[in-house]
Amino acid sequence: MAAISKIRIDGFKAFPKEFELVLNGKNLLMYGENGSGKSSIYYALHALLQSQYHDKGAIYFDKNSPESIVNKDTTTAEPYIEIELEGSETKYRLSKKGYEEFPHQPISPLRDMNAECVFINHKFLFRTFSFRNSEYIDLFPVFIKDILPFVLTRDNAEYIGNIYDDVMKGIRFYRNNQLEDSYKKRIDKFNIETQYVVNLINKNASVIYNENFRNNDERKLRLTLEFDNNLDEVPSPDKSYWLRCDYRYRHINVAGAWEQKNIGLDILQPSIILKVEEDIEGTYKPIKKPQTYFNEAKLTAIALSVRFSLLDIISASNGRFMALDDMLISLDMSNRMKVIKYLFGVAAPKYRLYVFTHDRLLFTSFKKYICLNKLQDNWVCGGIYMHDRDNSIDFKKCNPYPVFIEEKDAELEAREYYIMHDYPACGQRLRKWCEGILSKLYPDSLLKMKDTRTGKTVDTSLNDRIMSLNDYCKKESIDFKEFNNLKLYKDNILNSVSHYDVSSPIYGNEILSIMKILSKLEQIVNGKKSIKINRELGIELIADDGRPITICIDMRSRNLNIVEYNGIKRISYYTKCVVYKIIDAGKHINVNPEESYDSIYDAYTQYCDKYRADSTINLLDILKDHGRFIKDDL
Repeated sequence: MAAISKIRIDGFKAFPKEFELVLNGKNLLMYGENGSGKSSIYYALHALLQSQYHDKGAIYFDKNSPESIVNKDTTTAEPYIEIELEGSETKYRLSKKGYEEFPHQPISPLRDMNAECVFINHKFLFRTFSFRNSEYIDLFPVFIKDILPFVLTRDNAEYIGNIYDDVMKGIRFYRNNQLEDSYKKRIDKFNIETQYVVNLINKNASVIYNENFRNNDERKLRLTLEFDNNLDEVPSPDKSYWLRCDYRYRHINVAGAWEQKNIGLDILQPSIILKVEEDIEGTYKPIKKPQTYFNEAKLTAIALSVRFSLLDIISASNGRFMALDDMLISLDMSNRMKVIKYLFGVAAPKYRLYVFTHDRLLFTSFKKYICLNKLQDNWVCGGIYMHDRDNSIDFKKCNPYPVFIEEKDAELEAREYYIMHDYPACGQRLRKWCEGILSKLYPDSLLKMKDTRTGKTVDTSLNDRIMSLNDYCKKESIDFKEFNNLKLYKDNILNSVSHYDVSSPIYGNEILSIMKILSKLEQIVNGKKSIKINRELGIELIADDGRPITICIDMRSRNLNIVEYNGIKRISYYTKCVVYKIIDAGKHINVNPEESYDSIYDAYTQYCDKYRADSTINLLDILKDHGRFIKDDL
């Protein structure tokens, strides 16, 4: 099964006119404000694949249908959704005519694609935990909506959701009013296949949660779905049940006493109860109402652990994908990064990822992870925006329509222009790339300067920043030799229009050299991190006579910047501090007035000299935050 190469939408939901998104088999990261059309792409893929389970083309694309999702402003005669797969010109389409293939295929690959692809959005998370405080968590509505329509039976004969729909069409009897054997077998098959799915989740969900989403200081959880063949005449809300065709009973009040009354043969709905247990000193104890015990972020992590339990992380990667639409909106950044790490580490090797979000910060976090891991070639990243001007020379105002704008970083653009031998354009992108690297690498003191004429603070120029690189490297213990030629190339490469012969091999070699330099610089940028700390820290020294000395410093900030180079982590030289107290062998000595330092290393060196302590020790090895070494939290 090949991956999707193109998606076309015309007249469906947010798209009044034809829209084409070219993926060429890549992953997709899309930002879009609410109403921009990003979720319409998600639902277009969902509707097209679900046509293998329920073909609703005639309903969705009928403007007169109450379930119609045709764009109200479209002038398209026959709205449609369509995809193409890599290595093929076959078009797989859903329209008012239903599901079609052009040309027709003997066996449609979309049948397997629907069974292997995953759709998760914020509505799935809402359905998982939208229960009143008095209710137990019955996940069967989630299963029949979001899981079973996508899961084939183990013999690959049909979707489990199809069996349920068949049973729900109505009870089937023989002429003697006995249930048909075939009908009973359909019920049995549904229960057995659903039990198999539940068992898979029970095998994996707790492991996924505890290994990927649990904080180190939190208790382990055991997540269990109960799906049992209980035969109570009146169902209990805290118990699970199989799908049954049996007599329905109801408690009624007769003369002040409760009695069970048979109200007839009926299809009794199944229930799948989620049980959550917490590890308390080695014993798992049940949490009766998880939806009130946990916050929304924790509930989201539990729901994702349940859903991720069904991912196929064993079979070889193929064209299957995981579509995620605004599923992380309830998580803070630390919990979002856990999910992002899981998606890239576990899911991405086996699935294409199609990520849709209206959160610009989340989009940036995903993109940063992509860039840090040099995965740009495998992703299409960009934003979708509503545009209200046509393509005429007058740019006339028209009904808004979505436009996708791909966002490529300067490095990727530079590579592409280098491959095309367009060296002037490559030089311009290299300049932009260099500006971006130095902006992220340098502290504010190297990015700003005071204008001697006006006295105002202004941005330093690229030339100023390149000239500062030698001094920066010395202070951060970085070997400048690797970057020395950046000075030589700054005029004729980073300002490529000034070069006398852009077609010469020498120029191509210079371009390649500066790309290598910038790649190494970006590695240093990627090695930088900012960690949260308490403002008051202690530098632990040993005086020449063995006395313990603590230099108490105030960082004036809750953030501490760490630089990594050649595998060694160090506190950034450009870290200011104030020394306010010394603890000399247990004796507290206030420093009055307090001493301010532009660099923590100046304070470190001065007090090492004063107490004749070893100043060659990495500061990270002797800097404590409330009794705990900073290095232990990296």
